[in-house]
Parts: sequence; structure tokens; C-alpha cells
Amino acid sequence: MEQLWTWLSTPPAKGDVLDLFGALCLLLFAPGYLLSAYLAGPGADRLAKDPLHLTGIRHWASIGLWVFGVGLFFFGVRALQINPLWFGAPIWLVGSIIAVIFAVVRCVDWWRTVYPAERAHRFTTERIYPVPDLGSCVSSVPAKQTVPKTTVRT
Repeated sequence: MEQLWTWLSTPPAKGDVLDLFGALCLLLFAPGYLLSAYLAGPGADRLAKDPLHLTGIRHWASIGLWVFGVGLFFFGVRALQINPLWFGAPIWLVGSIIAVIFAVVRCVDWWRTVYPAERAHRFTTERIYPVPDLGSCVSSVPAKQTVPKTTVRT
């Protein structure tokens, strides 16, 4: 057990930055961050047209930006060997991996439980209170101001 703690709390040497653990962390955090950034921006519009679906994708992509961004920060500290407060130690990358796993589990749980309930609630309220199509009622003619011809006095 002491050997594991020593490995977790000791920053790697310059030659050991891209060992198997470091390479796996880089392969996890870099594509995850890029995918989250794409989905938080224009990528969500290509995946879904439903506003509720778009909101869910953008919400979880923004959480992914935070989680993967923190992992990239700790990998960057490890790679640059700057090591303030021992941030280059592997324990921070292990904690980031645990945070990614937790975020993925929460995301899957949200899409399996909350999203269907919200969607059913939304479709029920749309059936009860239909939204009129106002696009056909709006004219492209500029509005005219009219002045009343007579004034009623009391």
C-alpha cells in the first residue's frame, strides 16, 4: 500500500511524463475536451433540433469542458514540470479520471430518467396549451399610425 501512495504522491521525472499512465490521461482528456467544446458551441445544433435536447447537450458539454479542462490542467503541470503545490503528482490525474467517470454516470442517468420525464411534461403542456402559428399572421407591410378623427369628451 505504501508503494501505491508513493507513486500517487511523487511527481514524475522528465523522462517519465509520457509513460503509459500519462499517455492514457492525454488520450482521455484532450479528445474529451475538444468534443465538449464542439458540442457546447455549434455542434449541438447539428445533433438536435428540439430545444430541450439542445439544452441537455449544451449543459452536459459545458460540464465536460470543466471536467476535461481540469484534467488537461493537471497533465500540463505534469508535462511542464512546474509543480506548484505538487499538482504534477499522479494523484491529481487519478482524481480527474474519477471526476470524468462520475460526470459520465450522472450524464447517462440524466438522459435515462430526467430527460424523458421533461420531454413528456413538455409535450403534455403543448397539447393542452397549443402554441399558435404567429408567423402566418404577421405582415411584412410597415405599420401605419392612425390618428382618431374625433375625440370623445365626457
